[in-house]
Amino acid sequence: MAQLLQHNEIDKAAWDACVEASDQRQVYALTWYLDVVSPGWQAVVEQEGVVYTCVMPLPVRRKYGILYLQQPLFCQQLGIYARQELRPEQAKAFLALVQQHFKYTSGYAFCTGNSAPLQSIKQEELQPVYTLYLDLNKPYEQLWKGYNRDRKYNLNKARREKLRLTPSKDIEPLIGLFRQNIAHKVYGGVDEAAYDTLRQLYTACVEKGIAELLYTLTEDGSITAGALFLYYGGYIVYIFNAADSSGRKSNGRTLLLDDLIQRNANTPQTLDFESPMIESIAGFYESFGPVPAPFYTLKYNHLPLPLRLLKQARQQLLLRL
Repeated sequence: MAQLLQHNEIDKAAWDACVEASDQRQVYALTWYLDVVSPGWQAVVEQEGVVYTCVMPLPVRRKYGILYLQQPLFCQQLGIYARQELRPEQAKAFLALVQQHFKYTSGYAFCTGNSAPLQSIKQEELQPVYTLYLDLNKPYEQLWKGYNRDRKYNLNKARREKLRLTPSKDIEPLIGLFRQNIAHKVYGGVDEAAYDTLRQLYTACVEKGIAELLYTLTEDGSITAGALFLYYGGYIVYIFNAADSSGRKSNGRTLLLDDLIQRNANTPQTLDFESPMIESIAGFYESFGPVPAPFYTLKYNHLPLPLRLLKQARQQLLLRL
């Protein structure tokens, strides 16, 4: 039977063993990753003796005295991770337990591996979205043929720019590129704490040996674009990237992605673009020939009406300040 566990009740070794043994395994669900992006996370767990057989991480937040769920930064998907095939009735029981204990979620994303069992659960709170996956287990020439005409043209243009690709262990230039060129476009702005979280996450991923950080450099050594990739469980996650105006003009990110695809071609891995459902961004990623991979997000508000009105009033007041 599934049970809700507080953070200090979770057996982290048993948890990671379950995630790693599951068909849904993702780096986002490992305990050390969750400890960085969602300190104090809770969980729903099924176990047999001391063995965890099915787990669901819960990124818990508190505001106005209300506990709720919110998808963390740098964590596109979470969901249910099971040692055996996940059954629809099992997923439904997990959902019921979550909704019993948490009356509000601003959004909780289930992993692509949960899509099949969730399809049969008819809940309006579950909404389908998608990311983009590129199967790399093909020769590079075949993968390159999947690029659309514009991407091939821009890749050739990038190669003529004589940019130099270099690996790095320094995340600060990438943060600087994002802060100076992208942060102002993000609705509501970017909290300084987000950069601190990225630094901590990068350090943890380097220690685990799963991070690859690459930059494009001009002939004079200026950094114009950067990308951070994470390797785990047969997936390469395009977790974070940024470029300045020069990097965009010279198609630096196209060069970075093509280099990664070329080096990992003919391997049993999948490139996850972590694509948001924003037409301009998804269109860029789609030009490399990936396929849509659906997953579900859970969003609901079961707060009592007075609490809901209080929450809305406070949000309105904050917007006016």
